[in-house]
Amino acid sequence: MKFRILYFSLFLLMLGCVEKMTLPTAINTNTEFAAGDTTYLLVNPVWDETYGFVAPIEISIAPDGHIFVADSAASRIFVLDQSGNVLSGYGDLNNLNIVDDTAISPIDVDVDQKMNVYFIDGSDRIYRWSHYWNDVGIESFASAAVFSYTATGDTIRLGHRNPQWFEILNHPDWIMTSVEWSNEQTMIDSILGPHVFFEGSWVRNTFADLYYESENNSFSGIAATLDSDNYIYAQDHHHNRIIKIILERSQYIKLSNGELVWTHSGTFGQTVIAEGTGAGTVNDPLGIDVDYAGNLYYSQGGNFFAIHKVRPVVTGAYTVYQSVFQEGSNEIMDLFRFSFPADVAVDLNQNIYVANTESQEIQVFDSNGQFFKKAGVEEVTVDTTMWVSYGNMDVEVDTFIVKEIKGFLTSPQAVTVDKRGVIYICDTPTSRILRYRLSNKLDEDLQPIQ
Repeated sequence: MKFRILYFSLFLLMLGCVEKMTLPTAINTNTEFAAGDTTYLLVNPVWDETYGFVAPIEISIAPDGHIFVADSAASRIFVLDQSGNVLSGYGDLNNLNIVDDTAISPIDVDVDQKMNVYFIDGSDRIYRWSHYWNDVGIESFASAAVFSYTATGDTIRLGHRNPQWFEILNHPDWIMTSVEWSNEQTMIDSILGPHVFFEGSWVRNTFADLYYESENNSFSGIAATLDSDNYIYAQDHHHNRIIKIILERSQYIKLSNGELVWTHSGTFGQTVIAEGTGAGTVNDPLGIDVDYAGNLYYSQGGNFFAIHKVRPVVTGAYTVYQSVFQEGSNEIMDLFRFSFPADVAVDLNQNIYVANTESQEIQVFDSNGQFFKKAGVEEVTVDTTMWVSYGNMDVEVDTFIVKEIKGFLTSPQAVTVDKRGVIYICDTPTSRILRYRLSNKLDEDLQPIQ
């Protein structure tokens, strides 16, 4: 049998014609798409340097839908609505000269359910800013208080600068019985402005974390929980671990609307993940996220597996963090799938989004860690139709292959996803934030958000 190729052609779609669409207020909530029926479409417009971005390196979606962007080169955290408008009322985040007039270069930011903004700069410090308190205002703070010991009835009066203040304030057997209020503006301004929430060198942290020496922490990622739990997680790049940071009372304040609330500072809780060589270990941690069930997802650039999901399981007085994904069972655990995955995010359906940085793409997986689709790349159809000789006949064979074209994303450093399923990507070197949404090309079937 002799085969003779008579015709062979390759037709690439135009690279510059990326299919784009504006973001409607009603988003398709259908989660039953199959991979072959859908594509990720770029949402117009691209947010670029005209929005003020210099080096947007991390991004987070607040519970109210606002977008917080950590821009390291601008020493600023941008706050935008979903239409891309830069919002007022966040002036304290526009110029982060907050400690000894030293410019802070934020590398990650997250927002909890109470609209507390947490951000890091790669040091052993975590910073905090409350949008709610700034919106309402602070009338006064507790400059001193009388505490009563429940077991004996003994009382003690302490000023808020007394070394015992923090200890007594958080002791379950001491209760505050009376308060002396002050409206000293310097103190109020320090509470309202961005301030240090956690510092590894604080005595209470070094005492609790003697083995690892918290003063040498180097935080590379941060994640607030999606519930009312009083703790956050931070990745410690220096010690190759994740730590749980507990929120403890630090001050008692009266808001301008009469509401009485506690301020908090962070205290070392526990090491979540230690060093090792298998699934569930940390090596060069890069990005972190937490889902609504409290599961942790993190990415890393070191050896072994790049993406992990760990589930906290309480056993008595301890919490054990068990690995969920396993090699050979979940595609997300393939050893050679990723190339420096700088960030990971999870949506309300526990779908997982990985910023596969050096491969210039976003990979999307379902809740079981099975690959679904890519975003940030173009798929073009290549016509490989040919004629072949079969016996005495020439037969036309229609063949097509799908080719993946990269390069629109230069170096995606961060990824997140909102409640509507819209993906937000920080393409740091190009000063851009790009948005993609899953679409069924055959039937958009847009439904209102419930």
